[in-house]
Amino acid sequence: MTWDGVRGRLAKRRDSRSVFGASAHGFRLAPPLREPEAEGVEEQFGTSLPEPYRSFLVEVGASGAGPGYGLLGFRRSGRRWEFAVGDRRGDGVDSRAEFPHRELFHHAERPDFTTIPRERWPELSRSLDASNEAGTHGTLPLCHRGCGHYDLLVVTGPDRGALWFDCEASDGGIGPRADGRGRMTFDPWYLGWLAEVELQAERARGHQASWWSRR
Repeated sequence: MTWDGVRGRLAKRRDSRSVFGASAHGFRLAPPLREPEAEGVEEQFGTSLPEPYRSFLVEVGASGAGPGYGLLGFRRSGRRWEFAVGDRRGDGVDSRAEFPHRELFHHAERPDFTTIPRERWPELSRSLDASNEAGTHGTLPLCHRGCGHYDLLVVTGPDRGALWFDCEASDGGIGPRADGRGRMTFDPWYLGWLAEVELQAERARGHQASWWSRR
């Protein structure tokens, strides 16, 4: 199965503090969701979660260790579920709306506010923010990679199940992630990160052994 042994592999990496973002998640995962909880999440958020992300939530963990500063995820608050608590992208998640994009796109450019009467600034700013936020409705922000960059999972529309990147904070646009087989989905994205972490650890051990042999 796709997720066999993942928790054990992560536990072996808990001393790998040199990995980017490890200080935030410590290679620890929150407990997985029970099947009725996953069903409750889908009912509340109005969408069925793409496989294999859904299977990860149920079999491995609801959030925690992962690319960037770790997997954002679902948490129960009273009778309701919250997503990516405290994260600016999670606060405005609308997973019911269709994500229409297929190729790299950019949000609309902000106008030169110095040419617009000051009394219109608040209204115009709210309108632009709402329009830009709507550009990624139909996605879940899986992780924050720093500097305002995110990895997104598309949950609706023609690219449902695909991973996208959001580099708008540095004018890099929003577009699909791909590997040698085409659009990247959750399992190669997550397992690829874990394999790279393990490779870094192997290299570090090799460098350390080489250093001791030269002493």
